[in-house]
Amino acid sequence: MGIALVSISGAMAYFQYKKIMNYSLVYKGVRNVNFTKDKLSLTILYDYTNKADIDVTLEAQEYDVYIDNVFMTKMFNYAPNVLKASQTSEIAINVDLDLKEVSKKLGKDIYAKMLLDPKSVMIKFDMKWKVKLLGLIKFPVSYPYVVSLKEILSWYLPKGLKK
Repeated sequence: MGIALVSISGAMAYFQYKKIMNYSLVYKGVRNVNFTKDKLSLTILYDYTNKADIDVTLEAQEYDVYIDNVFMTKMFNYAPNVLKASQTSEIAINVDLDLKEVSKKLGKDIYAKMLLDPKSVMIKFDMKWKVKLLGLIKFPVSYPYVVSLKEILSWYLPKGLKK
């Protein structure tokens, strides 16, 4: 009886985990933009659709950002964020860029590549989430997300300018 209960519970937990990982993340916009000659800080907003049948709490989010495999910065949100079961919730991610440091890391050649061939400039986000389920089960979720600069620009450009 005990083994059956553990097996059923494990199967249900695995099924919910698979639903959590089958999420939808849609760019929504930015806020709190602060731009100076040395620094750029902003908050990026996404809509996260939780397809699981249970609430998920993101206790912390960290994203290491790479451009063409060169580490640029860390994005973060350490405020707990509850993603409601079978609903869409907003996720906010804070970005702080030291523009002088980014310029040193990128080198001069990357600027021409960004302008002339943005589809070849790859941006990688190593996502590291600390997740809590049912108020007590905690586990880390890591996921790499790779996208071209051209695709990122298409999120912001009007439809007619995306070609």
